[in-house]
Amino acid sequence: MDIEYLEEVKKLLHGQSYKVVGTDVKRVDSLEKVTGMAKYAADYLMEKVLHVKAVRSPYAHALVKRIDKASALKVPGVEAVITAQDVPGENQIGYLVDDQPIITPKARYIGDIVALVVARDERTAWQGADQLRVEYEELPAIFDPREALNNDIKIHDHSKIATEVKILKGNVEEAFRHCDVIVERVYRTGSQDHAYLEPEAAVAIPTGVRSVNVIGTTQNPFRTRHTVARVLGWKDSDVTIMTPYIGGGFGGKDTYGPLICSLATLAAVKLGRPAMIVYSRYESFAYRFKRGPFEISYKTGATKDGKVRAIQVDYIVDAGGYATWSVGFTKRAAYHATGVYEVGNVKVEGYAVYTNNLPNAAFNGFGNPQMLFAAESQMDLMAEALKMDPVEFRLKNALVPGSRTGTNQLLDHAVGIKELIQKVADQANWKGKRTQYGSEQKGNKRRGVGVGCSWHGCGTTGFKRDWAGASVIVNPDGSVSYATGIVEIGQGTITSHAMMVAEVLGVPFDQIRVGANNTATMPDSGETHAQRGTIIGGTAAVDAALKLRKRMNKLVAEMWECSEDDVAFENGETYNLKNPKQRIGFQDLAWEMYMRGITPAEYGFIKARRGYPDPETGQGDPYAAYTFGCTIAEVEVDLETGQVNVLRLIPGVAAGKIIQPAVVKGQVYGCGMLGLGFATIERVLRKDGRMLNPSYTDYLIPTIKDMPEMADLVVVEDEYKFSGFGAKGVGEIAFIATPLAIVNALNQALGIRFYDMPLDMEKIYFAIREKKSHGSRS
Repeated sequence: MDIEYLEEVKKLLHGQSYKVVGTDVKRVDSLEKVTGMAKYAADYLMEKVLHVKAVRSPYAHALVKRIDKASALKVPGVEAVITAQDVPGENQIGYLVDDQPIITPKARYIGDIVALVVARDERTAWQGADQLRVEYEELPAIFDPREALNNDIKIHDHSKIATEVKILKGNVEEAFRHCDVIVERVYRTGSQDHAYLEPEAAVAIPTGVRSVNVIGTTQNPFRTRHTVARVLGWKDSDVTIMTPYIGGGFGGKDTYGPLICSLATLAAVKLGRPAMIVYSRYESFAYRFKRGPFEISYKTGATKDGKVRAIQVDYIVDAGGYATWSVGFTKRAAYHATGVYEVGNVKVEGYAVYTNNLPNAAFNGFGNPQMLFAAESQMDLMAEALKMDPVEFRLKNALVPGSRTGTNQLLDHAVGIKELIQKVADQANWKGKRTQYGSEQKGNKRRGVGVGCSWHGCGTTGFKRDWAGASVIVNPDGSVSYATGIVEIGQGTITSHAMMVAEVLGVPFDQIRVGANNTATMPDSGETHAQRGTIIGGTAAVDAALKLRKRMNKLVAEMWECSEDDVAFENGETYNLKNPKQRIGFQDLAWEMYMRGITPAEYGFIKARRGYPDPETGQGDPYAAYTFGCTIAEVEVDLETGQVNVLRLIPGVAAGKIIQPAVVKGQVYGCGMLGLGFATIERVLRKDGRMLNPSYTDYLIPTIKDMPEMADLVVVEDEYKFSGFGAKGVGEIAFIATPLAIVNALNQALGIRFYDMPLDMEKIYFAIREKKSHGSRS
């Protein structure tokens, strides 16, 4: 049933202004984090815990012919060596495709796990891993996805392609024949590392004959539970996943959570003792799955009035050795390929192809930064060909309420992108800056300004499930216990949930206590990714709180013999709107519920309001709603060195109702820095499948010294009526827009269009030299 939660909340609150939602509160996890009391997975180290170390293939492609355990087992303190033959259940942790063994008899990338060594301490586990003798038969390897499609090397027997996707709308060929301007280019994006501070870790504790508790670094405790149970040959209910504080995720711990928890659990169950695994910094960098590299051929056609009439996109993704989340982000990229624009004729084809590189992980943006790099570059090129201002061209084509997307999804409301573009342009003084930097500049520095627009479907992509649960319990003393299946990874989501529960129940925020995430006490709530923590998980919280509030309204109405519509809750008190002297404290009301035997607890459970696009045409509703972003960037480039200095970012979001203004601002600014890194600094260097820069020394990320001036955040509250308080997601949208704006600003500064990203100093330096060389010859 479609419940308009926004209207339900407003009706229950009698249209009054919110007291908690939309304000800045102290985050529920702040005190533990600033005092150092917060416990992360590796902090659960206990006495006599066994330590697990992975033995990895040094080859990108190889068969494991033989494993000699004898030498490793002779090391004092080594308790066991676990191989593929020792897996008690299914030797499979594939995410959306069953193609990835937890311990593999055939390595498909450098670092693929071929055995585990379990020992009494970490040093001994390393020694045992060093002593383990593994005999390999090296196989031919392939590292280029286009080459992989056209040779006889078999990485997997079932297919060369991990996934494919198509979007077909209208008649592209006919539409191009009627276009006055057509632009076609090829774009490439590189890989990016999550570079989070906390390495992967898990502790598994056997608690019975067929029972285990696991504490691990995971963004998806329910998928992790199912994977662990599958590997053990148990039921889901035999496994409990408890998620502690997470020291950075960005999608990486979504992908790696099931693996790291399964490794610890295998050892713990086999030996009947607690076991833990903590990756070293090198392991985390060298073998962690990355952002997927794309190659995109993009063709755009428009008529002379500035309306985009057709796009055609063909792209290929390097999936690495296993499909992992390439299946998801290859599809998401296709569903967003039109950008934030209404296009009547669309043809998109995308493939993720197996190679012997590191597999891919979920990562902030999930395919959209790569695809929209091409889409937004094309918009600038089209505007230039039509002699139009880039912002004006975007405004002419932007989605509005009533528009249909490339998948033909009707967007009937919550579509704030056009208003957002205009507001960000005004905030940035776009026309003034564009004119200023478009005039002749002298000296060794050149400046430019550019715009980038983004959109991101809220929730998991429409080929898989999307639901979430929450529970609210009113205690006899009037305090409230809240629990959610959504994971807190630093983004502030559980604080948003607590704020919404407090608002619905009419109690002060500090009366809400959020419990630890535990799969034994919550229904499956899916993964914490895809900007779904608030729009899906938060709505589940509102669903539970609304049920309780209506029950309490009914009780008060019976007590006072008044209408339920006349009952109001505010600041811990309940009163009669028509007789304000008739009041009862929330604590007394809670006690009354217990005394009368009225249940003080409720579950909320939400299924996302969206469909499943047709696999042959891509037509359908892949997401419940979309968040929109627009960023304008000002850059300065040193012509002698190629050094880029991002001077200023002017970010904006259309993300529905903003629950926590300060936290959203911090999220957007942080996303800006992540986007700056993706555009200009961060580069995973590979050779024959091996990462060459697996450390913070060699893999560069932006620091506080690289932070540009951040303008005040521009917000358009385009409320989504089917979510709690009209909120949408905000965790990824600003990141996607930032590199697009930077690249377009570089184009104005240098008069050079870049088609590969990231744009490091070396690339820019040689592009400047090449331009000068052509200029001198002419």
